[in-house]
Amino acid sequence: MLLKKLLFAIGFVLPTYAFGQLNPPQVISLVPPDNSLENENLIETLCPATSVNLKTCRKEHLASKTWKLNAFEKPSADSKIFGQIEITGKPGKGLDAKFIETGKAAVNFPSDSNGTDWGYSSYFEFTVRNISDDWIQLPARPFSSPVWINIKKEWPKQGELDLRPTPQVLNTETVYSVRDLGDIVITKFSKKEFSYRKENPNDMLCGEEQKKNSPAELKELTKPIDVLYDKDGHLLAWPKYLRGC
Repeated sequence: MLLKKLLFAIGFVLPTYAFGQLNPPQVISLVPPDNSLENENLIETLCPATSVNLKTCRKEHLASKTWKLNAFEKPSADSKIFGQIEITGKPGKGLDAKFIETGKAAVNFPSDSNGTDWGYSSYFEFTVRNISDDWIQLPARPFSSPVWINIKKEWPKQGELDLRPTPQVLNTETVYSVRDLGDIVITKFSKKEFSYRKENPNDMLCGEEQKKNSPAELKELTKPIDVLYDKDGHLLAWPKYLRGC
C-alpha cells in the first residue's frame, strides 16, 4: 500500500495489466445528458406556429451547443492540464468531438464505437483505460499520452436524476465485431483472458424460429485480453447490431 501511494504521488498509476487494459473492458459514452439532440423532432411542439417569435424560437432550439472536458495528466484537479475535449451537438445531426491541446490547433476526436445513429446506443462511446474514483483515463490518440477526465466534476447534475455518463462494462452474450476475429460472442472474461465463440444464426433471431446449433458453432476459444485492443489501447470490439432487430 505504501508503494502504491508513493507511485501515485509521483504521477504513476498502477495499470490493471502491463498495457493498461481493463478486464472486463469498459467504455464511456460521452453523450451530455442535456444534449437536446431530439429538438429537431420536437420543434413543432417546442415552437408552435402560433408562437409570437417563431423564428427566434426555432433558432434557439436548433442551435448547436458545446460541452468541454479538461484533459488532465493525473487523476487530480491539481495536475497538469494538457488541453480540452470539446463535444459539439447539433439537434437532429448528432455529436462530434475535438481535442484542443494547449497552444495547438484542434484535432478530431472520433468515437471508438464508430456508430452512425445518435438515436440509439453504442454510437458515441470511447475506450476507458483506467478508473480512479470519479476519474476516468482515456488512452493515447489523439492525445500524445493517456489523459484523465472527470465528468462529475465538470458537468453539473441536471435535475433530481443523475444522468451523467458513467463507465460501462462490455456485456457477455452480445455479438461484437472484432478486427481479425470477425463477428463473435464473448462468453467470459477471466484474469488476463477472454473466452468467445463465433456468431451463429440464433444470436439474432428477431422473431424467427430457433435453429439447432452444431458443436462447431458453439465451440469456445480463449485469447489474451490484449487481442481486443489496438497498440494505443483503444478497443477493437464493438456491438455489431446497433439497433437490434
